[in-house]
Parts: sequence; structure tokens; C-alpha cells
Amino acid sequence: MNRLHRSTIWAVVAVLVGLVLATGAGLFDGVPLLNPAAATAIELLGLAALVASWSRRDPRWLTRTLPLLWGSALTLTVATVVTLRVTATIRDRYPPVFAVWFALAVAAIAGVPLALARPGLVRRIAAVCAVPLMLAGGLLLVDQVYAVWPKVGDLLGHTNALGGGALDRAVRAPRPSVRERGLLGEYDMPATVSHFQHRPGYVYLPPAYFTAERPNLPVVVVLAGVPGWTGQWPQAGGAVTTAAGYAAGHHGVAPVLVFVDQNGGTYRDTECVDGPLGNAETFLAADIPAFVTGTLHVRHDATAWAVVGFSEGGTCATDIVLRHPGVFRHLVDLGGEARPTLRGPRTTLFTLFDGSAAAERAHDPVHLLATRRYDQVSAWFAAGADDPRGIVAAHQLAQAAAAAGVTSHEFTGDGGHNWQFARTAFAQVLPQLAQGLGIR
Repeated sequence: MNRLHRSTIWAVVAVLVGLVLATGAGLFDGVPLLNPAAATAIELLGLAALVASWSRRDPRWLTRTLPLLWGSALTLTVATVVTLRVTATIRDRYPPVFAVWFALAVAAIAGVPLALARPGLVRRIAAVCAVPLMLAGGLLLVDQVYAVWPKVGDLLGHTNALGGGALDRAVRAPRPSVRERGLLGEYDMPATVSHFQHRPGYVYLPPAYFTAERPNLPVVVVLAGVPGWTGQWPQAGGAVTTAAGYAAGHHGVAPVLVFVDQNGGTYRDTECVDGPLGNAETFLAADIPAFVTGTLHVRHDATAWAVVGFSEGGTCATDIVLRHPGVFRHLVDLGGEARPTLRGPRTTLFTLFDGSAAAERAHDPVHLLATRRYDQVSAWFAAGADDPRGIVAAHQLAQAAAAAGVTSHEFTGDGGHNWQFARTAFAQVLPQLAQGLGIR
């Protein structure tokens, strides 16, 4: 590689590094990611760069090196898919194109040293550019399906939440903007009783929180699914934007939203039960109420407290409210299962309930609804139109709940088992839920 070519390659690398640093610094936080046209353009550019990096007439390259490169990428892809399935890291089905794109990204990364070792400036630049383009294209491909990251800032975890001293000062002496729209604060919610290992969560405090209304505000505990983290509902689920919009039309009054980590890890799945994976149920039913009353200074009133969840969080919402109606009286189950479930009956029994069939039965919502009355509970069960399994579960639970005295609502929303559905469903439910929580 001559000096000119080397300088050109380093210039390209410098530009790419600069873009990464600028992105990390938040300069592109507002750039939308849910743009199908832009996603397709980046994916096509990535494919073009990859093909250009492989374009050469060398027979040895075509008959030996390139097939070996592809074979290695495909082998790693198959091994990864099998590992994710066997370990139940990913339980839900996903489009096969995800695996194809993973293989392409692996091939792009492995192809860089091969391209740099051979002549051809264009091929070298294409190989270097193919890696970020393929990675970005794969991420956007996933995002178009699940809508996990609406903007670049969401991908980087830039929630704009206040924490520490800044949060304390904002609560004690709120600025006019806070009094107008409320604020999002990051809290590490103590697990005093459960000792459950968890990640910090977030709390949305509506404008009315900074008035004499604070003690009487309703409370909604909000749960994401698996894979998941506490920032998903404020970002992908649009929960804070929806609640702030609701507050603007109700003199600043909206529920306090408490975004809780019920799993303790992105891929951990406790199904919100006390068991070998930790005391998640006690954390939600005892520690979180203590945090709300003790730290947020909002009084407990079961008739004004609710649990909302998406996917595994929806399963949790149903189970927690039915098992603890003295703590929470309202539930919203968006795309949840009919009962706490892992990848199979035996795994569910032993991983969640330590082999106790009685404990498993005691956490089965259908069993609870068949053996108890819940005349003061209200529930919403919903799934996306493209989520047939979720629709079946929602219908089964809605029917059983109505028979047990629950004020039961059932509907089918837009989208599939993704955040597009969760976002629109929460916006649809909030006005009815808030009315049930006592907001007029």
C-alpha cells in the first residue's frame, strides 16, 4: 500500500471516528430512526460497499477466499442463532432476514483485513465503509420491525432524565418549564424488603406534583418486556409524551408514572414472581409502594394505583394486580402471555417456581380468576393486529376476567408485538385509565 493510499484510508477512518464521537456527544440525538426510506438507503449503501469490496478478478479470491469468508460468516451466524434459542435469550420469532443481515455484517468485518492486504484503493475504502454501513443497516432493519429506538438519542440512552442533585433541586424549586410539563427523574428504588437485584428506574412527575395535589395523585407502575430496560417506556413507548399531553388538557393533573426494572437485566426474565431468579414480586408489591409513599410522598390508595405492562410486562401487570388487589386495583396488559411462561413447561416450573406446581398454579391468572372475585378491579387486555398469539391470550384473559367480576376491556391495536403497538395502545388507554384512577 503506497503512502497516498494509506493517507486516504486513514482520512476515511478519521471521518468515521469523528461521526461516532459526534453521535456519542449527542449532536445527532434528535435524528429520527424510524424512517423506512432512510433505512433502505443505508442498507443499500452498505450492500453496495460490501459488493465493491469483494469485486476482483483474482481466480483464487473467487474460488477459495470468498467462499471461505462466507462459510465462516454463515457458521458463526448459525451458531449464534442456535445459542440464542437454546439459552432462551431470545424467545420470540423474528424475521429470517435478521440472520441474513447478521451474516453479512460478520462478512464485512472479516473482509476488512483481506481488502487492506491487496491492491485497489476503491476496494479498500469500500471495505472500511462497509462495516459501519452494514452495522447501521442491521440496526435500522431491527428498528423498523420493533421500533425500540425512535431517535438516535434513544439508541444511546440519552433520556434527558434528571438525577442526583439536579433532580433534588428541580423537585424543591421547579422551573416554569417543569411546572408546565412535569419532569422525568432517574431513581434507584430501594429493594429493602425483597433485596431484589435491579437496575435504576425512572419516574415521571406531572405538573400537579409540584402543587398541593401531590399526595393525592394516582400512580401507574409501568413495566417493559424482555429484552428490555426501564428507559424503553419513556422513549420507545412515548409514555412521558403521552402523559404530558394528557396533563396539558387536565390542568396539569396526570398519573405519576413509575418505570420499574422487574428483571434485573436486559435478557433476564423473572415473570415478576418470587423464585430462583429473585424476589421480583415482593419488589413490585412491597418495595415499590414504599418508595412511592416514602420518597415521592404520594399516599397509597389501591383504587388510584395501576400497573401497565408490555409483553412480559403485560403478563406481570395481570399477575401482580390479581395477586395483590389491595395494592393495585387496575391493570393494562399489552401483548402479554396468558400466564407466566418461559421457553417450555419444565423450564417454567423449575426456573420460575423452583419445581413447585402449587406456586405455579397460584400465579396462573386463569386459575386466580376462576377461584376468586375481583369486583373492584378494572383491566384492559390488548394485542397488536399482527400478533395472533397475543390476541388469543388477550381474549382468553378478558373473558375470564369479566366472569370474575372485573370491569374488563378488550381491544386490538395497530402493529404487531412491537413498540409501535405499545405506544399507540398506551395513548388509547390512558384517558379511560386516568378516569378510573379518579382524574376528572
